Amino acid sequence: LITLFLTFDLVLFGAFTRLTDSGLGCPDWPGCYGNASPIGATHDIAAAQSAMPTGPVTRGKAWIEMIHRYLATGVGVLILVTAVASWLAPRRLISPWWATATLVWVCIQGAFGALTVTMKLFPAIVTLHLMGGLVLLALLCVQVVRFQQVSGGTAGSAAQVSVSGAMRGLL
Repeated sequence: LITLFLTFDLVLFGAFTRLTDSGLGCPDWPGCYGNASPIGATHDIAAAQSAMPTGPVTRGKAWIEMIHRYLATGVGVLILVTAVASWLAPRRLISPWWATATLVWVCIQGAFGALTVTMKLFPAIVTLHLMGGLVLLALLCVQVVRFQQVSGGTAGSAAQVSVSGAMRGLL
């Protein structure tokens, strides 16, 4: 449920990033002018902002864009952990292929995120990136619903409750 909730937040924050015209707040990828955060890129951001005061690069827009990327990275890590846990679980309540498909999809979605920036917000890529986020939400929703259906009637022992609680938390 945590991953699903954060992915929903990620899609909403992606829309916020787009609506505030912050998609090119850091015009390179994956960092911001070769730095891990806008703090290290202060000089570059200031230079870009002074060259084009109403342009796409400002300190605020850079932070919005990078927070979107940080949140996406966090979601990717949670999906990776979920995929690994689904294969290592001693008792599989749902097929681990769902989590694996979600992991593959989040990697594709990350590639579309990179293309969104490197292709300077090309409309078709932006649209595919949004659609990819919605597909990711759907994949996670299916897993949560299937997990709740399967574990709802079988969680009898403390070990089963512990495993199902851990998987719910990861999903």
